[in-house]
Amino acid sequence: MRPGKGCESCRERHIKCVRDKGSESCTRCLESDRACNFGPKYRFKQVAHVDSGVNGVRARQELNFGEEQVWVNTRKRCELCQVLCVYARLRLYTVSFILEDGNGLEYGVPEGNDTQITTTTTYMPSPADFPTHHGSRTPRSTTAAVYASDYSSPSSIAELQRRHEDGPGVTSTPTIAAFPVGNASGASPISLATPGTVTQPSLSRREAYLVQHFINKIGPWIDVCDAQMHFTHELPRQAMSRPMVLYALLALASRHLSVMSRQSEEPAEAAFYHGQCLKFVIEQLQGPEALYDDNLLASVVCLRIYEEINFTNDEAHHLAGTDRLMRAIPTFAISGGLGEAACWQSLRQDIYMSMTRNRPPSFNLENFELSSVFTFRDDGACANIIILAFAKILRLTYTISEQNNVAAWNRMAQDVEAWNERRLRLFQPIYYEDLDLAQSQPFPIIHCITPPQVAALQYYNACQVFLRLFRPQTESASSGFHASKRRRALEREVTFHLAAIVGLAEHNPFVENARFTAAHLLRVGGYCIENSLQRTRVIQFLDQVEESMGWMTSHTVALLKEQWRDLDGEKDV
Repeated sequence: MRPGKGCESCRERHIKCVRDKGSESCTRCLESDRACNFGPKYRFKQVAHVDSGVNGVRARQELNFGEEQVWVNTRKRCELCQVLCVYARLRLYTVSFILEDGNGLEYGVPEGNDTQITTTTTYMPSPADFPTHHGSRTPRSTTAAVYASDYSSPSSIAELQRRHEDGPGVTSTPTIAAFPVGNASGASPISLATPGTVTQPSLSRREAYLVQHFINKIGPWIDVCDAQMHFTHELPRQAMSRPMVLYALLALASRHLSVMSRQSEEPAEAAFYHGQCLKFVIEQLQGPEALYDDNLLASVVCLRIYEEINFTNDEAHHLAGTDRLMRAIPTFAISGGLGEAACWQSLRQDIYMSMTRNRPPSFNLENFELSSVFTFRDDGACANIIILAFAKILRLTYTISEQNNVAAWNRMAQDVEAWNERRLRLFQPIYYEDLDLAQSQPFPIIHCITPPQVAALQYYNACQVFLRLFRPQTESASSGFHASKRRRALEREVTFHLAAIVGLAEHNPFVENARFTAAHLLRVGGYCIENSLQRTRVIQFLDQVEESMGWMTSHTVALLKEQWRDLDGEKDV
């Protein structure tokens, strides 16, 4: 026996359980309004044998049950409520998971599956249960009878648990995709009778709203450098047959909506979906590496974004998980499609952590060098190349043994300029107007055509910022006035590039991801800005980012004000 730690809810979600002294509930259950149940102080381990002895002679007794052992029948955890019908021609059992509020997911179970189907009631549909719709006949499912009347989130975690306790989160596995329910011909009621066409899982109105929120808002953030927009279009399609992916999307969308509504605590709905997704992720990670696929990597990337917007305690667990996945399967970075798109997004996540934690990127950057993006085939490839170069500059910046490697820094500076020369032959902004402080224009006006163009120009300027702030100087050391003059000249150049980054974000509003990049870079080098008008507009810009996107920038605002106050002395900022 060994002592059990943590409440049941925290153990199921594989998170640390912290309980304040004298409190009956842990902090996470209090925040999520969940019942906090602590199990017995001791739990029993499975034992295969026991050591015993008689008259000083040691002996081992194996605990093997004989063939005559009588076993007691126990109630199954997952009980099937009804079996609607059996399509003999398709040899497909259509199974309906009945949920308390009539909402949920429907999946078929193919005949021959090892899963035992036990039922107390068998229901055979009558002709009245097959309404005609565009010439096709579809059984009327009891799960589709009632839908939520609004988009509001469930009132409690208990309601969500009732909705999903017998759903795919329990019965399906990540390695075997469940078959969505279709009619006798295999066609969707609203599609042509194409062989193999089946309907999608039936979501509640709230869940459909969450998926659409991901498509409309979050997907374009991730696909900023992806012309095919795999996360916006392909991932939701995969979610309709992969519960792990679906729960990742639902958790992220629910969490972002709660942030936009100014809820500081993690909502019960988002926490529930997050926990359900973790069950599938852990189950698939426990299997062989041959089963690691694009859907697993993309789901972990979504969970990392969920972790990023949980500002109170970002421990970067999912980023570490992404790193381990990519080290186990390095071909993800060159596989194309959803897998490669997830790799580039995870690299940008690693860059964010590197800038905010002042540490080198944790990813193996050389894995990305075999990607086809180095053919400069499109704007997205061009953007990814400069993003990788910026990650390498961060590695030089925060790796102590490389900080004074002048040759490496010079090589990176040459690579950045070589990229810019090739970029000029591929695209340029369609309009550029320099900043003019006299005309109250603190940032340049830069208009681009596509999101990858905006991202590429922002990361090019980010490279210039770090090259000026951290590149070791090869000139002879100077002191006094000349050293101060050189330092101020570098800071003015940094301010110029920061202004370009903010200008790209402000004047290309269709690229919301550009605001993230600008906020991250302002936190690193914003202290170099001296002009009062630029400072005021920077604060306004950061406040707008938090208000419109839900990304907390108040810490950056407070940091910049403190830095400016220290640099200005007694002057008010």
